[in-house]
Amino acid sequence: MDPFARKMWYFGIGFAASLIILVVGLKFFTMHLWPKCPDRVIGETDSPGRQWAAAILERRCGPEDPFFAQVNLRRAGPLKTGFLTGQVQDGTVFTVEQDAAGAGIHLVWSGPDMLTIQCPHCTADLIHERDQRWGPIKIQYEIP
Repeated sequence: MDPFARKMWYFGIGFAASLIILVVGLKFFTMHLWPKCPDRVIGETDSPGRQWAAAILERRCGPEDPFFAQVNLRRAGPLKTGFLTGQVQDGTVFTVEQDAAGAGIHLVWSGPDMLTIQCPHCTADLIHERDQRWGPIKIQYEIP
């Protein structure tokens, strides 16, 4: 094979590989910045001793999909979400298939290790998760 043609083949393969790497990198970057179905923080409150934090989150994956409201517990500090998903990985203790405002979710710390979740407009059939304890924290519910 002609040396010039060989150089052209190597250049073409290198150029194609660099384009593939560029496209994959851009896709990865956009998935991180604009995840398809992220959790949105509606409200957040710290425990009386500021050791724990509770957050009300909302998720809706598409215009035809239902809203999901969640309550998340964690040690005080920033909320950690998945790098590509934008969703909280750990600490979800309550999930209802309603929007947070419509359900009227409200969080009240009764003590440093006691959280009360008030949900006056929650429909019992739409509750998917309802934990009574998360680590050292006891969870009470006020649901009709």
